[in-house]
Amino acid sequence: MGHTSMMRASSLLPSLLIAALGAPVLAQNLSLDLTGGAIGGTTSFRVRAQPNETYAIVFDFQEQVTPIPALGITLAISDAFAGNSFVLPGFFGNTGAQGVANASLLLPNDPAIGSLVISLQAVAGQTSFRVSNLLRLTPQLRHTWKAPLNEPPVPILGGTTAVAANNEILFCGGSGPLAQIYKSRTEEWAAAGATFGVGILSQSTALADGRILFTGGLDATGQPTDAAALYDPVTGTTTTLTMANPRAGHGASLMGNGKVLVTGGLRTFDFTNLLALFAGIQQTTEVFDPATGVFTAGPNMLEARALHTSTTLTSGQVLIAGGLTLIPIVNVPTVSATAYRFNPATNSFGFPAFFTGARFLHSAAPTSNGRVLIAGGLTLDLTQFLQTGQIQDLIIGTRSDCQLYTPAIGSFGTFATVNGMQQGRAGAAIAPLANGGAVIAGGFTITIDPTTSTFNLGATDTTDVFSQGPNLLTPAGAMAAPRLFPVTVTLPDGTVMVVGGGPTGAEIFQN
Repeated sequence: MGHTSMMRASSLLPSLLIAALGAPVLAQNLSLDLTGGAIGGTTSFRVRAQPNETYAIVFDFQEQVTPIPALGITLAISDAFAGNSFVLPGFFGNTGAQGVANASLLLPNDPAIGSLVISLQAVAGQTSFRVSNLLRLTPQLRHTWKAPLNEPPVPILGGTTAVAANNEILFCGGSGPLAQIYKSRTEEWAAAGATFGVGILSQSTALADGRILFTGGLDATGQPTDAAALYDPVTGTTTTLTMANPRAGHGASLMGNGKVLVTGGLRTFDFTNLLALFAGIQQTTEVFDPATGVFTAGPNMLEARALHTSTTLTSGQVLIAGGLTLIPIVNVPTVSATAYRFNPATNSFGFPAFFTGARFLHSAAPTSNGRVLIAGGLTLDLTQFLQTGQIQDLIIGTRSDCQLYTPAIGSFGTFATVNGMQQGRAGAAIAPLANGGAVIAGGFTITIDPTTSTFNLGATDTTDVFSQGPNLLTPAGAMAAPRLFPVTVTLPDGTVMVVGGGPTGAEIFQN
């Protein structure tokens, strides 16, 4: 996309817009967003304006204050290429009855354009004109990682994300008491006030009203805590709460009724006494009601579990899968290969279902078509350890397969095994992609040093992409650095961001 191939006819912008005037309408908000951005692919743009309103999308490679006196507006970009708005598909026209219009741009299949930043704005109006937000397109090779234009000013080590206004993403809980906003339209960051710093093995859950619930984790003494907190990003206030039980490595998921299901977790955390750690795996659950700010006891799980996954289904129910567990009655520790579905309407867990390959510290994410992909995790053989009590007698490994859960009406649903990750991984990043796919990246393998009885983690930077039809795992470009347990979020443009997990910077995956 070189300058020589584009028309430099900025005078066309005011003349054609003025020529397209229709009946006067009241001005309202005007926004411009995109999805895609892959080199060699089509990037789609969406204009939201007044119904049946004339608009044009303008772009340039330079950002500068540019007054357009004939329209009474000021652009944040140069208007040197404004003439191209009238020849590119959908870049000029009228919005529909809902005030929405779509445009597309085919990016050349040339890796060199990966160094460009294409800045865009929409202009719309009838008798008076206004300008949309600034939008930056940063072309990127498909299935690769790339740093955003700007990095978070304060490192993000954990926590969670929530969708904010204007396609912004709120990051909180992972930068001590500081919350940060990622402005996805321009790849910029901003401070978002004080929040609540979370510990290791805690959970952070975005509520339906935009508030964030923090639960449990390890406190300053290294032990599980019953502390919880509710953060309101609008008012910037944090309310401290208390759960009925201390929990670390528990599950917490927003249900369809707006409440949060908190499940299991560890009551004690001491790797010098693993038998006590295993004995502290919990069977209890709690339900948090955002309307009252109160935790109430939920039904006990049929199996105690910790370091499991808890995933909200499109039905509003929650899928609990895997984790460390205790065999009922005899209370012998083991690793779970079962899953339960919790139904908030009946306040109960259904019958267990089995999947292939017991695992804990795995990753799980709902896909865009209503399924759940479970990736990797650790395996653990306790047979010899339970006889000797020696850490070096643990047999620990890492899984390289995925389990795909498909829900079904009137029954639990089914699991299917998907083999083929490049390597075994636990604690990996996982996020849904379009068309039911997902990206899986980073994580770690683990070994035990027999001479020192210590655990050695081997973090990885590799990436696999899951696609459906048929179910398939394929290698993708590696991250710039290894990450384990990073914060992972699918951005509004369809890309995926990871931050934390070791490195202080962020990376974006282009699908």
